[in-house]
Amino acid sequence: MYGYEKCSYCGFCEYVCPTYIETGDRTLGPRGRVWAAREVLINGVLTKTLEVSLYTCLLCRACESECPSNVPIVDVILRARRRVAEVSPAR
Repeated sequence: MYGYEKCSYCGFCEYVCPTYIETGDRTLGPRGRVWAAREVLINGVLTKTLEVSLYTCLLCRACESECPSNVPIVDVILRARRRVAEVSPAR
């Protein structure tokens, strides 16, 4: 289990995320990052957009305190980053 399975994509996490607040781009918010991590971890998909989504996270964990499902969002992102590094070592 990766942890993202508990995410209901409710969006409560977005309004405390510094990158989402700054950009307004949902792919750069926690909900988008959980989706990006799922694409990398389960479906083996890696695009530049997904990579940017995962690597722009500040790892501040503000999103986790707002998550009603207690998704370990930062851990999910870090797991996906490790997978990216495995498949794309020149990074």
